[in-house]
This record gives sequence, structure tokens and C-alpha cells, in this order.
Amino acid sequence: MISRRKLLTGAGALAAAAALPGRPVWADGPVGESWAPYPSVATWGGPKKILEIFLYGGLSAWESFHVDLRDTLFKANLLSAFNSTALLTHCGSTQTGATVQTLGGMKWSVATSPLWSRPDLLARTRVVTMTHEFSAHPVAIPLALTGRPLGDARAASLGAAIKRRHPEQHTSYVLMPDSGRFFGGDDKAFSAWLSVGAHGSAARPVLVPMSSGVSEMADWASRTGVNAGADALTSYYADLYETNLDGSRSRGYDAYRAALDSLPGSPNLTSVFNSSLRGEGASLAHCSTSVVAPGTPFNTTAACLDMAAWLFNTKNTRYVGMVDVGIGKDTGAAYDGHGHTAGVTFGNLFLLLKELSRVTSTATPAANRISVDDTLIILNTEFGRTPDPQGSGGTGRDHYGRGYVVVLIGGPIQPTASGEPKLIGTIDWTAGSPAGRYTPANLACVALTAAGIDPHGTDNFAFQELPPGMPSSYEQPFFQA
Repeated sequence: MISRRKLLTGAGALAAAAALPGRPVWADGPVGESWAPYPSVATWGGPKKILEIFLYGGLSAWESFHVDLRDTLFKANLLSAFNSTALLTHCGSTQTGATVQTLGGMKWSVATSPLWSRPDLLARTRVVTMTHEFSAHPVAIPLALTGRPLGDARAASLGAAIKRRHPEQHTSYVLMPDSGRFFGGDDKAFSAWLSVGAHGSAARPVLVPMSSGVSEMADWASRTGVNAGADALTSYYADLYETNLDGSRSRGYDAYRAALDSLPGSPNLTSVFNSSLRGEGASLAHCSTSVVAPGTPFNTTAACLDMAAWLFNTKNTRYVGMVDVGIGKDTGAAYDGHGHTAGVTFGNLFLLLKELSRVTSTATPAANRISVDDTLIILNTEFGRTPDPQGSGGTGRDHYGRGYVVVLIGGPIQPTASGEPKLIGTIDWTAGSPAGRYTPANLACVALTAAGIDPHGTDNFAFQELPPGMPSSYEQPFFQA
């Protein structure tokens, strides 16, 4: 099938444009699309929703989902700090007698213990070894979110690709904490979550600020003083203008038309911005051995997950992205533990998994639950941490893109026969060198496949963009039992 973008290329652009339909051509499908991902979408009951949780700062694999007990990794105040009874007690953990547990051949730290009592989640979990070449937040974050490097004009978030495929109102959301919860400038890197690449500006996800200081969003959503007659008149003149376009239109106009079609439904979002879901939660004791910086430690993690559950269950939402910034402020931001990896990682990861366990269900979800049967959950991050401790004190780890992990739960992922998680790819832990590795582009293709979208179709990822050496059916290990 020839795409509209290709038609507009070359000497015949103007003639081709005149023949185009007035309404947006949202993709080279879904109408008439003959491609089916591996395995067939019908195999897992149709396309799945996506919840992408970004663990800001760079999660350390060594203190979380794939612990190695060699002296290089288990020393000083890193992993061994998880033995601290006080640390565990502050986080509400009952796992005071075990620092690790073997699951699916991998050793998981007690920071992951909220999942240990959820065999329904563990059986449908894949821990994926990842690699890339970047070690700075502002460039690694866009790569992790789009699968393409910073500055690539084709870079697009999963939310944009999914909204293009499902152009009905309110299909993709991004929940964003206040900029004060990031290192200086890193909040700008998350604008990649709104990038649309070649999908067109009308596919941009809706950004929802998750901060108690955005009451103007409720005022905007309510559209106070706007009546139905004004909307009808605006739509009438927009239709007249579109008729005069004679089939030729720009992406800017597409974005305008999409916004115009969505505005009448915005009062339905008023409850989102006025509800307690949006506000950051009550103060919590930070389960960390370090000193908490002045200020109230907000439970933004719980607020975002509750908001995601609300959107999935009431808004025909197919994609929600959220940034996990942890509780309050510590010696490192969220998961960025240069000087205090164990405490930073433990406190924030334990809280995330505890709240995730609370809001997920394998049955038909209630209003405040997310079904893992129809939703793929992605725990993403921009990079990992070095295998060796950082600095003279040896209590932290530096940025490390060469080897790290992301975690996928539910959706089309089939339960393993053992009922335990499954490792996708391997890493030579002592050298920190990934083998059988996957890149952010691979991960994006797997997520698109889960959503029922051809990852290699027009405006997504061509085969030649993926790392050499990977089999064309690289999705298979993720979805096989």
C-alpha cells in the first residue's frame, strides 16, 4: 500500500494532494491492513492497552531484578544494605529474613518483594536485558521513550503511534510530575513522550500534570461559559474552510481539527483534575537510610497509578505513560543513586511495586483496578548502573547504558509453565557486557506488536533500523510461555 507521505513526494505531489480525501488518513491502516503481528492478535484476545511506567534516573539491575552475589556487586553499602531491618520496617516489608529470592533462575532483591506474593503477575513477567551507548539523562530518556536517538525527526512515542491507530477521543495520556522532581533540565527530555514523528501532530498524547498546583487545568476542562451553539457555529465554519481546501491539507490543520473535535468532550475530564487522584498523596516515611531533603515527601506514584486506572476504565484509553519519581527527594533523584544506590533504589522501587500490586488484577477490574489481562505493563528506564561501585565510599553506582533491564508484565505475555518470571536475553554480569541484547527500538517494536500495530509498517520501524543479528521474529520470546 502506498502511504500518503510517499504520494506527496516528488514531482507529482500537487496532483496527488488534490486527489486526497479531506479527512486525515490515520495510517496505512487500520482499514485494509493485511499484516498481523506474531503471534496473531486473535491468539491473545485482541490488541492490548499499554501502561508504560518510566523509572526516572536509571534503575540499578544489581539491586533489583537480577541480583548477582559476586563480591564485585555484593559489597559495602550497596546490596548488603537491604539487610537493614530498619530500612525494611520503614517500607512496610515483612521480608526481614531474606535479602534475595530466586525467581525464574534470577535472583531478585527484597526491594521486589511486593511481587513475591503475586504468582499471577510473576508468571507473566519478562525481565529483558537492554543496551545502548548513551549515559546522559537528556539523550538517554528520549531514546528509551521513542526507540530513536535525540534529534531524529521520525522519533515518536508509543502513545503517538497508538493514538494514530485509534484516533477516537482521549486514547493516549502522559502523567507528568512537577518539574521540581527532576534534575535541572531533565523534565525537558520527557517532551519526547509527546513526539509524533511521521504520525502527524493530531496523534500527540494528552499531557496531564500530576501536581497539586495546576488548578487551572480544571478550569480549562470545564469550558465555563461556552455553550453548544458556539461549538456548532465553530464547527460549521471549520467545515466550510475544510471544503475550500480542495483536498489539500497540512498537519497543522489536522491538529486543529482533532483539537476542535475533542473540545466538546473536555468537560468529562473535569473530574480528573478536581479529584483526589490528581493531588499528590499524604506524607509517607521514606524507606531509605539516608536523610530526606526538606519538604513533604509526596506519594506521586500512587496518585499516577490511580489516575491510570481511572483513565483505562472510564475513558476508552489505550495508552498511559507515567514517570515514577519516587517519594520526596533523596540524595539521588528517583533511581539515580550515585552516592546511595541501595536506599534510593529500595525505597522507590519497593513503593512502586507495592502500589502496582495494589491496583492490578487478573479478573475483570473494578473502577480502581488495572487488568493485566488486557494491559501490558512496561517498567522502562533510561539506562542502568555500573557493575562496580562508584567513588571512594563505594555506596553508589554511575550511569551505564551497556547493560540494564526493563520489565514487562501481562498483556499478551503468556504464563510460564513454572509460574515464575522469564529472562529475555543474558548479560555477562562480571564484565557488564550484554549478550543476546535488545535495544530501545526492539522494545518499542514489541510494545507496538502487543498493541496490535505493525511495528515495521509505514512510519514505525523499518527492519534496517534494528540492530543486526536479531531474528526477524524477535517478538516471539516475549510472548511464548
